[in-house]
Amino acid sequence: MPFEKLPECRNLLPELESLSESIAGCSNDGDETGGEAKEDDILSAASGEMEHIKVYLRIRPATVEERSQGMDDGCISVESDRSVVLCAPSTSQAFRNASHQRQRYTFTHVFPPETSQKEFFDGTVHSVVSDFVSGQNCLVFTYGVTNSGKTYTIQGDHQQANAGILPRCLDVIFSRISGRHCSSTALKPVMFGHVARLTADQVYTQWQNRKNMVCCHYERLDRLKVMYNCYGTPSHS
Repeated sequence: MPFEKLPECRNLLPELESLSESIAGCSNDGDETGGEAKEDDILSAASGEMEHIKVYLRIRPATVEERSQGMDDGCISVESDRSVVLCAPSTSQAFRNASHQRQRYTFTHVFPPETSQKEFFDGTVHSVVSDFVSGQNCLVFTYGVTNSGKTYTIQGDHQQANAGILPRCLDVIFSRISGRHCSSTALKPVMFGHVARLTADQVYTQWQNRKNMVCCHYERLDRLKVMYNCYGTPSHS
């Protein structure tokens, strides 16, 4: 079978080079007037007017083990409630590079190590949850290295006072919708943002399906109990 002749490839490098030169020329021509505009944008962002995404920093306190090993050596210092300075440890690779020994980072807000769970929630996510209940789309996520305190911030621990973001958000949501939730089964969510009203026959079908699912679940449990008893394993009621 003969091979088909492929079309000749075009060399796009000259076109890309000319395009990059034209873009560079335009940027150089506008340096005198563009500097002030960029500075204004930075000032507006710093004042919160352009801050659509809020980034919060929570500093985890050093553990007893870390203090005993001398790991709490002041690598991070809080300059203000918006900025911190990171100092590279003397044993790190970054410490050998003078330009990376001290670096300053700016955030929407910086929470020191002594911040409680309630203070952090009230200062970050509480207003976001209120907007969510009002109908706005919101997204909250944590980012950090391993053992930086993400799970504790989100979930908390067994103590009620140390509840994290997730249980506090659920508490706010259900408190806000108390008395406004639909107790009828005539409404069914469709995909993500729609609700369908069911007829009487559809309501009965939905109820029957749930009943069958529950019955199947209990029948499966009964079969497992019988199997455990056959093998001499005590069953759990």
